Amino acid sequence: MKTLLLKLLIPVLLAGPVLAAEAPPDSLEHADRSRIEPVRVQHQDSIHLGQTTGALLPADGLLAVRLDYRTSTAVYQVGSRLESISLLDVVAGVEASPLPGVVLRARWPWRRWSGGVGPIPATGSGLADGDWQLTLGGPRTEGLSGALYGGGNIPLGGDDLGEGAFSPQAGAAVTWRFFARGQAPEMRLHLNLGYRWNRDEEHGHGTGGEGFQPWAPRYPAAAAMGGAGRNDQILLRAALEFRKRTTSLWVGYGRDRFAGAGVISAKEQFSALEAGLRWGVMEGWALHGSYLVSLIEDDPDSGWDPAFPEWRMAVGLSRQFGVGGRDRDGDGIVDRHDHCPRFAEDVDGFRDDDGCPDEDNDGDGIPDARDLAPDEAEDFDGFEDGDGKPEPDNDGDGILDRYDLCPLEPEDMDGHRDDDGCPDDFLDRDHDGVEDSRDACPDTPEDRDGYEDDDGCPDRDNDLDGVPDSLDGCPDEPEDYDGDADGDGCPE
Repeated sequence: MKTLLLKLLIPVLLAGPVLAAEAPPDSLEHADRSRIEPVRVQHQDSIHLGQTTGALLPADGLLAVRLDYRTSTAVYQVGSRLESISLLDVVAGVEASPLPGVVLRARWPWRRWSGGVGPIPATGSGLADGDWQLTLGGPRTEGLSGALYGGGNIPLGGDDLGEGAFSPQAGAAVTWRFFARGQAPEMRLHLNLGYRWNRDEEHGHGTGGEGFQPWAPRYPAAAAMGGAGRNDQILLRAALEFRKRTTSLWVGYGRDRFAGAGVISAKEQFSALEAGLRWGVMEGWALHGSYLVSLIEDDPDSGWDPAFPEWRMAVGLSRQFGVGGRDRDGDGIVDRHDHCPRFAEDVDGFRDDDGCPDEDNDGDGIPDARDLAPDEAEDFDGFEDGDGKPEPDNDGDGILDRYDLCPLEPEDMDGHRDDDGCPDDFLDRDHDGVEDSRDACPDTPEDRDGYEDDDGCPDRDNDLDGVPDSLDGCPDEPEDYDGDADGDGCPE
């Protein structure tokens, strides 16, 4: 099995540096413009989902401290009787990402139990063995990530609470992402394959007599499993995670298998289902909760007592801090907050917190470098449209263009229709078609009756016979006033 594990780890290790490298876009135009938006609240991430390790590592420059309260119950056999013991752990932990693609976690539990019978004292408490893990990895493709991890126990536990030896472990993790950019919750599938080298091969750990313990890790002596190294364990883990904004929900499965065959049957080896919740924000507070149910069964024909906890409930609180971080473009905004980590922010007073240079703040198509009003869009009304500055009053006559009938000709402010924006001496005040400059009656429209129509004045009696044209049957011929129908305006 060690050979198989090594074969799986080597490709991940060799491919990691190549696949993890992100090809930088050759210009801002080719950058992911969908990310150029106001910075939103981000999720407080962690690669640890109960027993499972995720391969998509959080941003660098983060440090989280955490305190968990765990309670559980285990059943073990004393002679012909089954006894139950209650366990309470208070676990202090820290998780840090000091460099890109590097995550370090360490935990230290203080343990208390009650209800012990036989080889286990009725009550007791003390510091148990801690654990640590170093994970190396990073994004491989848009939806696939891989990581390698290694660690083991921290053998600082007191009598009957610690293994007394350092037992290392190592493994590989793979994470697939689905619906990362959709409206549905993002889904992640995490798979782990690991190996634990149990170092107390002569006696085993927590297996009987005064050394009996109903808590993990528990393993027999190597001789009972077939020889040196046969009491090592293969660790299989899987978890399905759903994420939305600041919330993460997950369900997981874990199964351990000894490398050799001996006193322990398959159904007595560790196997469990677990579900959990994480809610919190980056560089802020987060709440954690999980519940584990053991699937282990006792085999009366074996000489092994599967006394792992039957169930375990945990709640926790963490606080995450920003402690630096990579800033590839050197604009003072660390990459985890920078939406354009390869292009420096231009710091021009416009969206300077998103880390993206805004080449055209107002989006009018005229680059800020030659835009006289970079924060105000050009109005493109045909007047000086190349300077990027909107002209609300093109002709400067005090009448805004949207109300100005002649936006390119200033009003003459002569007291006549001065609110229409048109210069009345240039146009035609009385709208009779005769320009005011040659209109003898600029405020009275010409009557357009074919008689002296170019002087701009209406002629109400063209033939001057005293009969108004409106009543005159012959407006261009004077009445002869001969006593015969003199009122019709026509000479008889």
